[in-house]
Amino acid sequence: MTGTASEITADLVAGLLRDQCPDLAGLPLTFGARGWDNQLWRLGGDLAVRLPWATQGAGDQLVKEHTWLPAPAPRLSLPVPVPQYLGQPSGRFPRPWIVTTWVAGEPADRAPRDARRRGSRHFGVFPGHPSSACA
Repeated sequence: MTGTASEITADLVAGLLRDQCPDLAGLPLTFGARGWDNQLWRLGGDLAVRLPWATQGAGDQLVKEHTWLPAPAPRLSLPVPVPQYLGQPSGRFPRPWIVTTWVAGEPADRAPRDARRRGSRHFGVFPGHPSSACA
């Protein structure tokens, strides 16, 4: 079941940027990936646009990320996409969407098993948590 009635296309993403982030609207835009909850579009060389397309809760998750992720992001042991702008629902697209920094690399589900194993030790460690000293 999809959570949006409209198909997400480059024209739609470009229109959202023109409407809500005109300073970013002229940057090159290319499709990146479609995940379980979101579609990812690369914006220029160092940004990404994520739009919820499938599950109903995906838009709410983007709002939470925008609210909470910028503060701890610099202290995390793995690079994460840092929210830059939270797009608002509109007549063009009915759900929140987000512009983040682009994190270069291979998606974890496509990485070799040994690389996933090496990276997984970082996921359980959070700055300030007692287990952080063990990382």
